[in-house]
Amino acid sequence: MSTSLFRRSLGALVLSSSLILATGAAMAGTLGGVAGTVTDAKTGAPVSGAMVRIESGSQVVTVTTDSKGHYIAMSLQPDDYTISASKAGYQEIAVHDESVEADQTQQYDLQIAPSEPAQ
Repeated sequence: MSTSLFRRSLGALVLSSSLILATGAAMAGTLGGVAGTVTDAKTGAPVSGAMVRIESGSQVVTVTTDSKGHYIAMSLQPDDYTISASKAGYQEIAVHDESVEADQTQQYDLQIAPSEPAQ
């Protein structure tokens, strides 16, 4: 390989690397997320199919837990959120002022108690 071709190839590699790094830096740090597990407060068992609502002044997102009680919501604006969980047969629970920060996924696990039988 000639010295000229080597220098051009090296220059192209350095330029490409610089553009990739600059693009990544520009995209980082604007949104965050929340994830967690919803469990039965009495037994500790995961609650599948629970509706989890993540709400702030800037947006509302609703997700459903999977078969292991896990949920995840991404692309959230940094803000303080109220996170609530509900499912038929359980009492709804809400936690307030839970922070979401840019470029981070916060872990918020929730326990919901079975509803009391009607008398």
